Amino acid sequence: MIENYKGWDITLTWEDKHSFMKNSSINKKFNQKEKWKGVNLNGNSIYGASLKEIRHIIDYPRLHK
Repeated sequence: MIENYKGWDITLTWEDKHSFMKNSSINKKFNQKEKWKGVNLNGNSIYGASLKEIRHIIDYPRLHK
């Protein structure tokens, strides 16, 4: 877990080093939009490309439906 933000546990789902690897077959395994994952106490999950995006989704959920 990277941090707890308003009851959501936020984690990094893959390392940044994968985005810089030259092997394209490895890059295909990882979706940039699912780099960060947030899970609340009810088990609901959200995904985002950055920590800032995850926080924005938590703060303004109606904008991201």
